[in-house]
Amino acid sequence: MVTEYFHPDTASTGQLMTDLATGLQERGLDMSVYTSQPNYHSGENQKQPYSEDYNGVSVRRIRAPQVRQKSLLRRLLNWTVFIIWMTVVLLLETPDKERELIFVSITPLLPIILTATCKIKGWEYTYIAYDLYPDQAVELGYVSRRGIIDRIWTWLTVWSYRGAKNIVSNGPIMTERIMAKSHHSLNAEKISLIHNWADEDFIKPIEKEDNWFSREHGLVDPFTVIYSGNIGEFHDLETVVRVATRFKDKKVKFLIIGEGDDKQNIIELARDLDLGQDTIQFLPYQPWDDIPYSLTAGDVSIVTVRKGFEGVCVSSKLYTSMAVGEPVLTIAQPHDDESILTDMFNAGFHVKQGDLDSIEQAINSWRRDPEFHNEQGRNARVGFEENFTKRHSVDNYYQMLSDS
Repeated sequence: MVTEYFHPDTASTGQLMTDLATGLQERGLDMSVYTSQPNYHSGENQKQPYSEDYNGVSVRRIRAPQVRQKSLLRRLLNWTVFIIWMTVVLLLETPDKERELIFVSITPLLPIILTATCKIKGWEYTYIAYDLYPDQAVELGYVSRRGIIDRIWTWLTVWSYRGAKNIVSNGPIMTERIMAKSHHSLNAEKISLIHNWADEDFIKPIEKEDNWFSREHGLVDPFTVIYSGNIGEFHDLETVVRVATRFKDKKVKFLIIGEGDDKQNIIELARDLDLGQDTIQFLPYQPWDDIPYSLTAGDVSIVTVRKGFEGVCVSSKLYTSMAVGEPVLTIAQPHDDESILTDMFNAGFHVKQGDLDSIEQAINSWRRDPEFHNEQGRNARVGFEENFTKRHSVDNYYQMLSDS
């Protein structure tokens, strides 16, 4: 497995790939991981051994210097260093026809480079599509739509798809986007829809009154709406801040936990709108052991995706939100994977980005009707337990890799 993020990095991809590698090892596959040093808001003094055994998985880490990911420029540097290092290391490996590569598309251009590497080495590979490129770069405005870079990058991505033994999609809309990108020339049977997941034993519902995090941060009395995760350009947290103005002095509190490129902009927007800490509060990423308590400290959990990202990625936040057993407020287009799943399990409401009226109505409906609120929270947890646990998803990966 090649993944930029792996234990103990706090990025959601790192957590998921750690679960996947160790889970496949437990099920009988001989797993090795090639990864980087922790660099994603993981705190200081986190340097890890270059080589170690983690729960039976052989882990090799990059030796080249990397920097903490606090800006796009720093990420570009890390991506470049990681791609070059991975290519050199894999090409110098002793040829082994039994080797099969698994890689995740979280790092731009890495899938294309690894596809070329696999073709040189004669290896088969599984392409896990977490973020679709160049779609993400186009939607964020870094690459011109249908420009020369977009066309070449798309052609190379489809070339990578066609050579894959397996392609993993995280949602039906993402699958449609992959097929459309290839003009439906791909063999649909090689695409497996396997959702991301949360650890059902790590995250469990906790009543606010029994939650020390709720008590410590004054969340027991107000109706609390929580977002916890990356605060990046592709998350529409501006809508969250703006709707908070509708609830000044109404015993409703918004809590945003996390870090990211857009955090300072969101904080400044809250300041410009004269929102005090009684209405909206910002906290940094929480220590790993505190996460089961911070996630369950409120009454509603937010999942938010920027407009234009339909099928480009499926927020892993959705699965942790359902796991906590609270209604989910999904801010996304109606035909986005996150909205479809929220509706499928009657686990909350989905609203379009910028639709402050609908968000206000949703929050007020939960406040007015505690039984309705509790019912949707139970639906979220049941839907999670029956579909999106770590065991479900890793079993699906194992079946795919064993059968193919």
